[in-house]
Amino acid sequence: MTRRRPAALSLLVPLALAACATAAGFDARMRALVGLEEAELVRAIGIPDGEYRTPDGRRFLQYERLGVRGPVQVEPVFGLGFGYGFGGWRGTGVGVGTGLAFSPAYIHPPPGCSVTFEIAGGRVAGYTWRGGGCVAVPPPA
Repeated sequence: MTRRRPAALSLLVPLALAACATAAGFDARMRALVGLEEAELVRAIGIPDGEYRTPDGRRFLQYERLGVRGPVQVEPVFGLGFGYGFGGWRGTGVGVGTGLAFSPAYIHPPPGCSVTFEIAGGRVAGYTWRGGGCVAVPPPA
């Protein structure tokens, strides 16, 4: 017999991992890529978003969306309503409501993360990164 995990637990694991993600963890994961062949880098993290070559022959690969994809932030909303009744019962009323907005107008995307790898001799020679979204869980020891 197989044992099933509750659906809520399955949803909480990625959130817990995102909560442990740090810039130091991201840096450790990027350091582990230094020395890889370019093809290995692409297999590990995907096709770059851009490439740049300097006049002296240096190459750089640009990735715009690395890091943890955290949960989308949703803002609470507040509403107020007024009404008047018709028919056998006459009266007026006031209503107050609260809730969460799931409209795109209230959704904030996670912060960005941009990483540039320098390629020298077909291998990753170094990297730089910037952005508040450059966080990750440290690699296993």
